[in-house]
Amino acid sequence: MARPKEFDVEQALASAMNVFWSNGYKATSLGDLTGAMGISKSSMYETFGSKHDLFLSTIEHYIRTVTTQISGAAHIDAPAVKVIRALFHRAVQRMAEPNSRRGCYLNNCAVEVSVRDSEAGQRVEKGLDMMEEAFFSLVQRGQREGDISTRHDPRSMARFLVSSLNGILVMGKAHASTDKLNDVVDITVNALA
Repeated sequence: MARPKEFDVEQALASAMNVFWSNGYKATSLGDLTGAMGISKSSMYETFGSKHDLFLSTIEHYIRTVTTQISGAAHIDAPAVKVIRALFHRAVQRMAEPNSRRGCYLNNCAVEVSVRDSEAGQRVEKGLDMMEEAFFSLVQRGQREGDISTRHDPRSMARFLVSSLNGILVMGKAHASTDKLNDVVDITVNALA
């Protein structure tokens, strides 16, 4: 019979994710991870497997806890354009917070490892696909509401929105001013009309 875990697995995943998010995969050591997680190396290996297995689990954790918030926004009972604008403004607000200038975890993983790590790449793609589906639903709804032009293919527009949102997060990492980031928001939302 397996002993019960003496630590909260989800909290440990969140802690590991934050270390990878701040340092990147390559620059993160096992000591960094176990220190942040508050567990021994043996507990880490027993629960999560290798550093790479843990990394993959943190991507899944991010998708479950953060990306699903964007997916959930597609169901908010408000005009679709307002929901889209609010999602973009929230991204700008996050980048204005000093401790949030790390950008998007999926975005960071895509840049650092996805090209050479197909398992990580598949997980990143899953998260970006979830974002795309949320925007696709919002664009379709906005077209029905008459606030988003029907001259745009909703799938293509959803991909444009994912790209623009991630662009804001990349610019924010470079400490772009909120005025610059809000310019991107305004142009993006205006492109919907």
